[in-house]
Amino acid sequence: MVFTLNVWAQAVNPRQYKLSGTVKGIWGERLEGAFLVVSPGGKGVFTDKQGRFSLLLEKGNYEIACQYIGMAPFRESVTIAADKEVEFTLTLANFKLKEVEITSRPVTDVNNTHMGSSFIDQKMLTRMPKLLGEADVLRSVSALPGVVNAGEGTSGFFVRGGSADQNLVLMDDAPLFNANHLFGFYSVYNPDILKSYELHRSGISARYGGRISSILDVSLRDGNEERMKYEIGVSPISGKFSMDGPLSDKLTFLVAVRGAFPGYIMKLFPNKNIKNSSGHFYDGNLKFKYKLNAKNTVSFSGYHSADGFKFPNDTTYQWKNTLGTLKWSHLFNNNFTGIATVVKSNYVNKVEGIAVGEEFALNSGIDLTQLKLDFGYFGLAKHQLDFGADASVYAIDPGELVPYGSSSLNPRQLESDKGYETSVYLNDEMTLTDRLSMSVGLRFSQFAKIGPSDTYVYAEGQPKNDVNIVDTLSYGTGKVVQTYYGLEPRASFKYSLTDNTSFKAGYSRTRQYIQLISNTAAITPVDVWKLSNKHIEPQVADQVSLGYFYSDPESWYDFSWEVYYKKLYNQIDYKDGATLLLNPTLESDLLFGDGEAYGSEWMLKKNQGRLTGWVSLTYSRSFRTIAGKTEAETINDGKAYPSNYDKPINLNIFADYHLWPKWKVTANFTYTTGRPVTVADSWYWYQGQIFANYSGRNQERMPDYHRLDVSLNREIIKRGKAEYSGSFSIYNLYGRKNAYSMLYQHHYGEAPGAYKLAVIGAPIPSINFNVKF
Repeated sequence: MVFTLNVWAQAVNPRQYKLSGTVKGIWGERLEGAFLVVSPGGKGVFTDKQGRFSLLLEKGNYEIACQYIGMAPFRESVTIAADKEVEFTLTLANFKLKEVEITSRPVTDVNNTHMGSSFIDQKMLTRMPKLLGEADVLRSVSALPGVVNAGEGTSGFFVRGGSADQNLVLMDDAPLFNANHLFGFYSVYNPDILKSYELHRSGISARYGGRISSILDVSLRDGNEERMKYEIGVSPISGKFSMDGPLSDKLTFLVAVRGAFPGYIMKLFPNKNIKNSSGHFYDGNLKFKYKLNAKNTVSFSGYHSADGFKFPNDTTYQWKNTLGTLKWSHLFNNNFTGIATVVKSNYVNKVEGIAVGEEFALNSGIDLTQLKLDFGYFGLAKHQLDFGADASVYAIDPGELVPYGSSSLNPRQLESDKGYETSVYLNDEMTLTDRLSMSVGLRFSQFAKIGPSDTYVYAEGQPKNDVNIVDTLSYGTGKVVQTYYGLEPRASFKYSLTDNTSFKAGYSRTRQYIQLISNTAAITPVDVWKLSNKHIEPQVADQVSLGYFYSDPESWYDFSWEVYYKKLYNQIDYKDGATLLLNPTLESDLLFGDGEAYGSEWMLKKNQGRLTGWVSLTYSRSFRTIAGKTEAETINDGKAYPSNYDKPINLNIFADYHLWPKWKVTANFTYTTGRPVTVADSWYWYQGQIFANYSGRNQERMPDYHRLDVSLNREIIKRGKAEYSGSFSIYNLYGRKNAYSMLYQHHYGEAPGAYKLAVIGAPIPSINFNVKF
């Protein structure tokens, strides 16, 4: 009887063995993000940062298919009768072959535990319609479920009801504090050297921290190891050049520079402020990768940019980004990998007044230094462990006013804002059964605000303002002013209903110790970053999400549906007429409360055939509740009101049609509900001045936003050693005048009249041409 039961148990739960290994390129480099699919069964897995993968299989014969951007598709048969270690080497693809287009992503969406993530590679990005001739990462992000754009001519984005500063934007692991060029018409990412990017909206691994809404993880490609390559690109207002290749059999490099001078194009815009403005930017990337030996690799990724913009009247804006990432990757053994990373991110901006009698320079910025240790362990059956720690040092210059010339302004400088953030994490992806798997993680983070600092004490039960300051607490250099800490649990579950359908659920808690003080929707050069302190508590978010995923057996179509609910704590809003710049008592103009966001996201993708693309539809709501201790610290009588990021309907349709050989037409249509605004419902005169009555915060809306962009793309043509490609795009094809903001004008004795400001109100054609050799 016992023997019979054991045989029956083994039949129901056959033994599984671990297949693990490494994916490499033809030059021996380990390939992060290579995708493997096992047949039969359809199990999928991505390689980690060390090119490692691990999965569990029953005894039998299998075929492993592997794909990687720029590499030829690879297949190999393996026999599993015990735990097995393999090594796959991929070769360069012939780019004329259709098979190099990555179409396997939908399979992994179904079969792994991750949800709320979207992945786009460089080839797809460059085919999307362009504004001013340049493919743009941040603009393409708004075409994904759960994401809406901050507004016309901006590259800020909102994710599931959160603000723009709640998104951690990375470039090769280095955080960016302003990812815009020319106030958002371009982003800092050069599409020619982009490898891929992934946006995490939910199901965020415990490896990530620091922001409560999303993680945009952008990776730039390494220099190739085969031969020197050059690329030149031109558009109506910009030019770019890149080169990469081997310096030795162990060392590769990549250099890329861009520049733009859009003055004459800006004169075509209907808005007078833009028509009479001028601007420019340049940026550059430098990347080295040195293979010490089979187990050690050192790499460096650097970036620098500078922007200038001048409005027609009396103000100029300048801002700069400087980033650096130094990374050491080490393979301890076939089951244990490690990466040590040093990050430096510096952002400075300068606003200059040039009107006679009002000459001034306003300088501010932020500097981040970070050390990260990340490890991966594959030695346990049915488990993949990721663990590590990081430490960050923030130094913020909140503002210095320097008058000059004939200015009558008084100089002013606010004290620096400094703090430390540390964290440790552990994440375990485990396979419980053939159909059930889960990812469980825990992150612990701690933040300390340090001196020098003067902290004001306000009268208990009274509104925070200059009049109610009763004491000042002074802290010396390096002294701890305030400490915050907390656990950030993460968990996600996947249950496979069939080989092609799955149900997923997830929960995450995230914490954020730095916030952007801004009364605009998008990130601008005049905004100020602020660390948590005695008066500003860290932002915290709890999110629960559920999802259903389907991919047909031939991977022609896939469908996903996710619903989520997010509770946000310690959210910031502003008093009417708040002063945000050079305000030593900034906390007296800030209001604090909670928020909630919920929504449903649908996405249908067609992956093969002459016509490919997707339809993404999101219904979401986002609210804030500010109920302070006094009436002056309360908004909307303490009742919930729509947040600035509440856009209930968000529809995106992207189509990619193979028109003729080597010619493709792409189109992107976007529709969103207008964002909330606060407007006056009546006006009155008092002693010769006009005053407004407001019905409540964010009780009205701007007109709905919609836009159609199209692009004709000529794919690569080879002529000798050169490769040519190009595109012609029309942004805002039917000339929709989408409102960016609402303003009031009035004449003495008359009630003010509202009018809407449109940044772009006409079709914007552009052309792009690239040569590789």
